[in-house]
Amino acid sequence: MDRKRTLGLLVIVLVLVGGLLLVLRERGGEQEPQATRTGGTVDPKPAAAPAVTPPPPKPERESAQAAKAMPTRLVPATRAEDSTEPHGAFEGRVISATTGEGVEGAELTFAGPGGATSARSNASGRFRFVPSTAGTWQLAVVMARGYLPFGPEWGQSPIRFTAVPGQRISDLVLALTPEVELLGRVEGADGQPVAGAQVRMLTGRGEESVLFPTADRYTSDERGEFRFRAPEGAIVEARHPAHASARAEVTPSAVLSRRLVVKLGKREGTTAAPLGESLAGRVVTGGGTAVTGALVSVVSASAWPRRYGDELGYETVTDQEGRFKVEGLEPGSYDVTARLMGLAPGELRDVAAGRKDLVLTLAQGAKLVGTVRDATTGKPLPSFTLDVLTKRGPIQSEGFAQLSFIDAQGHYELAGVPPGSYRVQVAAHGYAPSETGVEVPKGTSGAVTANFSLARGAKLTGRVLEEGSGLPLERARIAIEGFGTGGALSVRYDALTDAQGQFTLDGLPVGEVTLYVSAEKHHSRLLSGVSVRPDATPPQVIELRKTEEGEEPQVELVGIGAVLAPREDALVLGEVMPGGGAAEAGLVTGDGIVRINGRPVVELGFTEAVQSIRGPEGSRLVLGVRKASAPGTGESPAPAVDITVTRRRIRR
Repeated sequence: MDRKRTLGLLVIVLVLVGGLLLVLRERGGEQEPQATRTGGTVDPKPAAAPAVTPPPPKPERESAQAAKAMPTRLVPATRAEDSTEPHGAFEGRVISATTGEGVEGAELTFAGPGGATSARSNASGRFRFVPSTAGTWQLAVVMARGYLPFGPEWGQSPIRFTAVPGQRISDLVLALTPEVELLGRVEGADGQPVAGAQVRMLTGRGEESVLFPTADRYTSDERGEFRFRAPEGAIVEARHPAHASARAEVTPSAVLSRRLVVKLGKREGTTAAPLGESLAGRVVTGGGTAVTGALVSVVSASAWPRRYGDELGYETVTDQEGRFKVEGLEPGSYDVTARLMGLAPGELRDVAAGRKDLVLTLAQGAKLVGTVRDATTGKPLPSFTLDVLTKRGPIQSEGFAQLSFIDAQGHYELAGVPPGSYRVQVAAHGYAPSETGVEVPKGTSGAVTANFSLARGAKLTGRVLEEGSGLPLERARIAIEGFGTGGALSVRYDALTDAQGQFTLDGLPVGEVTLYVSAEKHHSRLLSGVSVRPDATPPQVIELRKTEEGEEPQVELVGIGAVLAPREDALVLGEVMPGGGAAEAGLVTGDGIVRINGRPVVELGFTEAVQSIRGPEGSRLVLGVRKASAPGTGESPAPAVDITVTRRRIRR
């Protein structure tokens, strides 16, 4: 398997802004954009050897590493208006996700019923796309020198433009992530450099740059160092036969400092788990026709504390005969899923590693349709993101599909939805996100309708200052943890401060939120329990501690110190951080929290449960914990026991 395609699928963070949330003034005097057209179609690169990437979304964290949105500075509101173009038009800007400045010379390729059309951004980043025919077009490719490319499998882009005669949609903003080179260092448990460590980079954006493979494998030198390029949120894994493997996340602090340390642990035992197994097979339609370009995901069939293979899973793409192969697996059982946009996925559960005869069948499925409108005016919203999650339990959901739509009528359509229960979320710039439950009965092949009315969101303002000096911090980043949809075109709940250290976040839901705050050459902070009111929320004043000479930036947080993931009726502990309250209380990986101060987690819901676990440093809470090692009775799970946990301040 060609594992170098791994990061070809990963290294782009492309953000559609009808969604980013910091509104600043545009600069005047900008040139008209240039555009070119080509008839016919673009010949995409062939799907060569399969790739391995981590498919499933990372679990939400009670720790500091959950806010992943990249910042931006310019966010006008997308609008639809009449025009004279016979097939409609789309106008906007391509900007840097970190500076907000326009990106000159970005090449955008749109694929649709009229073939392929290209547009190029001008000196201020402006572009104009005039479709050759009406209908649905996909944003297929975006490339710019010095930025990570966007190029999903041809025909599988999550970005949809609906061209309507006489309708122009303007003020679209696409934010590209600059290529950032970081210096990595692999250390042993004693802090000494480890030479010859095998390093690979993993992220959660496996489907977004299939056409542009990039380096994802490195070897540390005699100083334990390696240089690599990665987007924020990427996971860097290091392995060495004399040490236990370890991972480190490319956090906002790491991006700012351009440095990342991966600290290996002590090896327990003499040998690592064997990784010589594989899974192989074909993906076909109900009629037996081979499916080319289907995305095949392989994840451990077991949950914490026992997981097989890479905890982030694996991905590959089927070849021209619908065949796939995933290599380098640990012996064990896995769940295998095949997806292709427009068809219902095929699934095989509890598959033993070593099988070579797997057949996954893609079906027709139902079609989820609807309209998104302004709750006050009733007018359709021309730009929004739709996120569909499959419900697996009372608080557990898995991502099914995410699409962003640019449509003057506010219409969306998602084909290939299999029977099941779903959570459907919609987000748009300036509006509070909305969610509804959708049931698709067995045997349904027609349309299932879910309409949305979005209300204007609340605002949160404040200042970011340097601790001690009180000086304002310009270009500090403030992000809302746990809100917004993930993926290529998510609505981002973040902002950058101005020269006075001031910021404004807009379109927020009412209730308690957690802020992730970071700035260059300063330690980051995670602030929980910030209350957003529907009328006027008091401004926040946030202080960040400056890093000393040679000091690595850290994240400061207060909580129980654990990574949490929803599993059926519980929050299951993954990583338990040394020095945190969970470790002090004897909680371990695999334990499940079912009650928080007497209230069931299923009653609280995932987001409120995580907020309830957080609180002031030194305060206590009582968790109802179902111990991973406690035996159950027959089919019944082990009874929960109450454990008092103290919230601690943690830096990492």
